[in-house]
Formats: sequence, structure tokens, C-alpha cells
Amino acid sequence: MFAKLAPQILIVASDRDDRRRLFDALDGQGLAALYTARDARQARSLLSENADLQAVIVDFHGEAHDNVALCAYLHSLPGASGIRVLGMLSADPAQRVWGYQHVPPGVDDWVRSPVDADEVRIKLLTVLSKDGVSSPLQSAGAIGDYRFAFECDDDELLVLDAATGEILDVNPAFERGSGYGREQLRGRDVAPLLGLSESQFAKMRESMEKDGSARRRCSRGRANGESDVVDMTLQPVTRGGEVVHLASLRDRRELEAARMAMGLLARMQATGKGEDRMGASARLLADLLQLDYVAVYSARPELEDGPQLLTRELRRQFTSDAPDPLNGGTLKLVLDGRPVLLPAISPQVAQNDDFIARMGFGAFAGLPLLDERRNVLGALLIGSRDSWRGRPLLAETLRVAAARFGFDLELQRAREQGRAKGLQDGLTGLPNRLLFNDRLETTLREARRTGEMFSVLFVDLDRFKSINDSLGHSVGDKVLSAVAERLRKSVRGSDTVARYAGDEFTVILRHITQRDDVKRIAEKIVNLMEVPLSLEGDSELRMTASIGISFYPDDATSADDLLKYADVAMYNAKGMGRNNYQVYQAVSEESNQQRIALESNLRKAEDNGELRVYYQPQIDVESEDIVGMEALVRWEHPELGMISPGFFIPLAEETGLIVGIGEWVLRTACADAYAWQQRYGLRLRVGVNLSAVQLRQKSLPKMVADALSSSGLDPSSLELEVTESISVKSVTNLMENLDALHEIGCQIAIDDFGTGHASLDYLRRLPARRIKIDQSFVRNIGVDPDDEAIVKATIDMAHSLKRDVVAEGVEIEPHLRFLREHHCDEVQGYLFCRPLPAQAFDRMMAERQRLFGRRIESDAIG
Repeated sequence: MFAKLAPQILIVASDRDDRRRLFDALDGQGLAALYTARDARQARSLLSENADLQAVIVDFHGEAHDNVALCAYLHSLPGASGIRVLGMLSADPAQRVWGYQHVPPGVDDWVRSPVDADEVRIKLLTVLSKDGVSSPLQSAGAIGDYRFAFECDDDELLVLDAATGEILDVNPAFERGSGYGREQLRGRDVAPLLGLSESQFAKMRESMEKDGSARRRCSRGRANGESDVVDMTLQPVTRGGEVVHLASLRDRRELEAARMAMGLLARMQATGKGEDRMGASARLLADLLQLDYVAVYSARPELEDGPQLLTRELRRQFTSDAPDPLNGGTLKLVLDGRPVLLPAISPQVAQNDDFIARMGFGAFAGLPLLDERRNVLGALLIGSRDSWRGRPLLAETLRVAAARFGFDLELQRAREQGRAKGLQDGLTGLPNRLLFNDRLETTLREARRTGEMFSVLFVDLDRFKSINDSLGHSVGDKVLSAVAERLRKSVRGSDTVARYAGDEFTVILRHITQRDDVKRIAEKIVNLMEVPLSLEGDSELRMTASIGISFYPDDATSADDLLKYADVAMYNAKGMGRNNYQVYQAVSEESNQQRIALESNLRKAEDNGELRVYYQPQIDVESEDIVGMEALVRWEHPELGMISPGFFIPLAEETGLIVGIGEWVLRTACADAYAWQQRYGLRLRVGVNLSAVQLRQKSLPKMVADALSSSGLDPSSLELEVTESISVKSVTNLMENLDALHEIGCQIAIDDFGTGHASLDYLRRLPARRIKIDQSFVRNIGVDPDDEAIVKATIDMAHSLKRDVVAEGVEIEPHLRFLREHHCDEVQGYLFCRPLPAQAFDRMMAERQRLFGRRIESDAIG
């Protein structure tokens, strides 16, 4: 495309996706060379080595003062007066800081971000043609690129006369959507066709001229007299060397279909676990979509019995002599992997399938249930007495439901077949958290049926971190393997021992008749742990463990509560000096005294200098470079050592101490972030958690503004994290405070996503820039198809709502590969770095600068 010009071009863009799209758009177009740089500083370094450029593409996201200066620098280079500059701005006016109407010196034209390849090529050719080359849009290549993009775009496009607003051209997608032919529309005024008055359309054009584009919801008419609600974007483009206006229309039904499907998926996730989930999901599907018949079948070719009915839900009284669908031809088609969708049953269809005819369905669907390898596991059959005409979104929602049933069925098969590799911990060979939770649910169901007692133990190694830090991870792995073996020897074959996470182990003791029996086993474990472990070189290592115990049904009747109470008891054991066990006590004088003492110590913690702020890096998935960090508060007690935030944060919230602690953390994090920005030249984002108690404070916005002002940190570098479980209704001043913080310029993130019950409307209302997927889902990637489905659906939903996604708890390479494959934006977790104290984080940044400080991210071709 650029063969006649063969220019050298430099791309300067802070966003990696923009750099990649620009590179892909221009690569292979006949350029002499193509370079990329992340920022103005890197661009200057590159130019000092090679200033022979004909064009530069520079982004003007954010304040962009450095890039404005870069434009002036470009034109000050010897012999560089002919360099052409394209400026890049966000297509979303809300995300712009630089005013579109104020053109920086030296910028010849603008392009949009996210990048449109055809727009970039055409505008670049246009500005290069100013040097005497013939008009690029007259070349066959340019026209071909424009026509291809215009004709093949799925959005409905109209090209309008810039002066009159008359329709010059429409693409095939618009013809299909409206029912009008291209020739019928040419020369017509566009406003009436879009249900707009002349004044409304004039205001859109004024907004476009000011901001570069304009958006509006309107009603696009159809040839049959009906209309569809669409979202329209209006923007100026160049065609044939002339400026025209391009109207892009997107059918609102696509978004509604996504919302309906996401809502159904979220509700199905909450329907229960194990064997109960399939029936509950079928009932939910029938209720939400007003279906009269839902049935799920399992197909196992290795068995001779044929397909098996797993669950069936009937919402109307059907004939008692209705035939078995197994004898109908439709189910056989579905089990062969061929979906059947009949929004209206014709007499011919009914004649071909006796089951559909005798059931009196007006609409019917059969969808295969597939595993991740696209093998058929079963079938989902759905029927309704009424037709589905007028319900165009139903088909996509049913496909989402079928995918979910397929995941459930695949997980059920995995459990039945005992896939040890997926359900066991790789180091110790013990059941992992997924298998432990499944066995705990099974034990609960049996105990409810038999009335027996059982116990859950939470075992945590004391000071395991010091072993890893001082002796190395190989010794740490040996310790964990030894602990696993000792725990196995401490219990019976009918009990369960699992590695829950890191140095945490969990135990289910079944068939308990006396509570003292459990205490004796716990004492046995404590004594076994004290036996020295032999290491290489005749050295020995002494380990200890703290154990917490909870009982069913005395303490709790749910799996989550049993684990939570065992965890609380384990921290009580640590508080009692470690190397012992404690039984959970809901109300006891001793516990109250402990709590009072801990609260007293917590009140003095800040003044005594016991609080610490740790930082965990947040990593860009594509570049694997640091883009931010999350600030995490830690309490280092002089006697008890490091106390878990999960233990003292709830106490701080209950007593109101969280307000003072939260302000200290915020001010410390802002000051540290600003110091690192100045020291290392990276505009790192710092995330700070806000509790429900803080969000109720009317003074919160002022406190945040004061912290930013005193530290010097730019508001856009501060991200305030709000947990998904916080309710708009229960937390007064929530929306007011979040809107005020957003007005200040702070970014908002939704933390622990997937663990609460947020609706799509709730997510849409919050001024959130980022969604953080909770680590409980991420850690099960590669193990639990349910959690993989949730992660994928969350990423898709967030991107459809124009939110970025951060995945927490990324611990192994398969996690990263999965997240990169599904276009997650950022990650944090032990795979890259555990939370670090400020001094260690500073050393890490210094090492990064030593390795990469002056290296330009650039690729040259030619």
C-alpha cells in the first residue's frame, strides 16, 4: 500500500493494545521500517540513534504534556521539518483529557483509539501525500481496503454528506437490518429514518465537531413500518479525499442478549453444588424463561443402556401417555451433535417427531451438551406450548444454559472417573481444595441423613514463611511433603486430609461419637509435627503447627461456616502461643477476653508502629511488565508475630478502628507511589481497599483529596477498590461518595468479583474502571470447569461494559496462559510476586530499572 512512499514510521503509544493494532495495521504495507515506543522518553532515545523518519503516530491519552513536547522536539531535529504527525485520541469523550478542538503544534490529523486499521492507513497516506505524492485514496489498494471494511462490517453503516446530512451510501448490514435497498436510500435525509428531529440531529453534529464523535440512542426505521432501537455513533472520516460523516448503528438487542445470558449464568452458579445443582438449574431455567418442559439427558456411548434422564421439570400438565423422547428422531439428532431450534412448530415437524406432536409443543429446542473437546456428553431438551416468535434473544440464552449444563456434566464425569491429576495436589498427592470441598459437601449430606457428628480441622504450619525465606523453596517443599505424610498417619482411612492452600491443610474426621476423640487426634497431630525432620548434611528442622477445630452440627450446619469457624479457632491457637489446638467457641469468657485484649492492642498498633503496608505488583498480561500495585495492610504484633488481615480487619470494622487505619494506609500508599513515580519514571497505579465503614463516611472524599494533595500523587494514579458484596441499599452515601471520588479523578475498581451478588444494573451504575476476579475462581483454572466458565464469562461481560479486568491469585503458568487466551488485561499473584514490604518493593523497582531502564520497546523491519 505504501510501496511508492517506502517511509519510516514511529509509533508512540502508552497502551500495548494500541501499539499492537497499529503495528498490525501497518506491517506488510511496503514501509521501509516501523518502530514502536511506549512513551516520549523512549521515543527520544530511539530518535537519537535514527531520526530518518517520515511520519510519527503519537497518542494523546491523559494529560499528554510529554507527547506535546515530543511533537515540538520532532520538528527541531535537523532535516526533520517534513515529519508528519498523526495524533491518537480515545473514541470515548469521557476518557479524554486533551481537548479535541485544541490541536497541538505539528499534529496533521487525528485517529481514534481503539485503533481502526483502515482509518489509520488512509489518514497516514493522506498526510504523507502532502509532500507531493499523488492522492493515496486514488490508489486501488486504498479504495479496496475501504470497500472491504465497509461492506464486511457487522455494524450497520451509513455514509452521510457532511454539509446536508443526506445519505450517500449504506453497507449490506444496514440493508439487511432495515429492509431498504441501497438505491432507495441514496439522497434521503437521514434524520427521519433514525427517528430524530432536525434539531436533535443538528445537536449531534455540533457535539461531533467539538469532541470528534457523538453518540445517541435512536429508533431506526424499517421498510415494513416497524422500528428497532439502536445505538448510533457519528464521526467524521475521509473518503475519496473528502470529509464525510459516518454513522455506525448497533442493535440494542445484542447487548440485551448478553445481559440476559449473563444473568442466567450468574443465577445458575448460585443454584447449589454437586448432585443438587442439575435439578435446581433446570427449575431456574424453566422459571426465568417461562418454559413448560426442561429435560437433561446424559449420553455415555460406553454403556449399553442408552441415554439416561438426569432431571426433568414440567410446568404444565401434559398427557399421561406421552411418548418417551428417546424414541423420537429429534433427540437422536441432538445426541449426534446437531442442535435443533424450532421457534414455531409446523405440522410437518410434528408429523416427523411423535414426542413433539403428542406433547403439543408450540416451540421446541434440543441442544447438545459438550465438553471442552466438543465431545457430546448429553442433551438439553426445552419445550413450550407457546411459540417463541417475538423472542429473538431466547436462542442465545438457551445456548448459554446448555454450555453451563455441559460444564456441570463434565465435572460430574470427572468426579465419577476419579481424575486424580485434576483433583490432587501435585506436590503432596493429597486431595486439593476442589476435591476437599466436594467431600465435605458429601459428608454433610450423609450427616444430615444419619444424624452423625463429624469435625473439620484447619492445620496451619507456624512460621513456614521463614523456612522458605531462609532455607529455600526446595526445603519448604520437603517440609510440606513430610507434613502431608504425618497427617495421613494421624487419621483413619475413612477420614480426609487435604492440602487446602500453601501451608494450610484441612481434615475431615467422620463418625465422631465424642468431642474428646477429636481433641486426642489433634493432640496427636501437634506431637507428630514436633518430631524433627532430617535434612541433608545431618541437620534437623523442627516444625510446629496451630490447629483449629469446628464440629457439625454443634458449631455450624454449612460447609462454609464449618471451615470459617475452624479457621477462627486456628488463629486463636496462634494467639495462645502457637503449637497447640483450639476448639471453636462461639461465646466464651476466654474468647471475649482475647478479643478485648486484641482490640486494645489494635488501638495502639498505629502509634506503636506495628502496622505495615505491603505492595503486590499488578502485571500487564501481554507485556508482563508492572503497571500498578495493590496496597495491603499488615499487623506485625511484637509477641504474636504477623497477624492475618482476615482476623483483625473484621475486628477493626466492627469497632470502627478501620476508619483511622484506612486513612493511614491511604496516606502511606499515596506517598510511596508518588516517591516511586518520581524515582523510577513509571506512572504506576496504586490500589487501596475501602471498607463499608469508610464508604459510609461523608468526609471520605475530602480525606482522599487531602491525602492526594499532601503526597503530590495525581488522582488518576489512585485506584480505590470496593468489594462486590457491598450493597447500595445497606451502605448509606455509597453512590454519592463513589461519584465524588470519580469526580476527583480517582479510579474505582470492584474487588472480589464473583463472591457477592451484584446485578448487571449494579455494575453498570458504579463508576468502576476495573473489575477484579476473586482468587477463589482463578486458583481453580485447569481444575474446575465451573470456575473457568465464571472467569471467561466475567471477562467477556466486563469488556462488553468497557471495564478492564484484573485476575487475582495467579499462581502457576497455566493460570496465566488461560487468562491471556481469554484476553484478561492484568494479573496479580504469587506467579509474579508475593506482597512485599515497601523496602523490598523499592529494591525490586531498582532492579527493574537497572535491567530495563533505557531499553526501548521497539521493533524494526525493513
